Amino acid sequence: MRKKDHRHGPRSRLRERLVKAGRKAFADYELLELLLTYAIPRKDTKPTAKSLLKRFGSLAAVLDQPRERLLEVEGIGPQTSTFLFATREFIVRYLEQEVEYAKSISSPEDIAEFVRIHLGSAPRECLMILYLNDANRLSYHFTVTEGTVDRAPFYPREILKTAFLRDATGLIMVHNHPSGDPVPSENDHKITQRLEKLAAEFDIKVHDHLIVTPNKAFSLKTGKLL
Repeated sequence: MRKKDHRHGPRSRLRERLVKAGRKAFADYELLELLLTYAIPRKDTKPTAKSLLKRFGSLAAVLDQPRERLLEVEGIGPQTSTFLFATREFIVRYLEQEVEYAKSISSPEDIAEFVRIHLGSAPRECLMILYLNDANRLSYHFTVTEGTVDRAPFYPREILKTAFLRDATGLIMVHNHPSGDPVPSENDHKITQRLEKLAAEFDIKVHDHLIVTPNKAFSLKTGKLL
């Protein structure tokens, strides 16, 4: 006689509770436990969920980890690490489309969450540019350069060339601080001023420069944390 799978009951109850009460009825480890059931079908996922949170500190930090770091945790194999990576990519795309379909970008708060998740956990400094059309809607974005743990190259010619190709009338600079401190350096202010001056000659406005970490964003335009 086939033995009854006693894990089916708890999994079903977790799923039913999510449908009825939503995520607010869950502790973070329970959300992660439920998520892992879709990648680990024949194992109790609660211990693995708790191990991941203990190792990395938060649910967001778990999803921010590269696949090789996830594989260091007992119970996480290649399939599960890829599943968690894919989950994060879906989240990034969701936030990306919120920005793309917005009527306009009128403040740094409109994009802070998107750029923080997109770039904040990168292990090296990267410079991303968001290009805006004349209605202040996002028309294009890409990571221009990737540097070291404390510096990213700055090539204004490449930034402006893409602006011309995309018919952009405005842009927003974004780069990350892998140190975790979003406060801008003197050099951050200098390159912002330099690009503002160069872009203005072609009637392109630099709307802001955001510095991001996994948990925070700093706007040079408003001078405040987001």
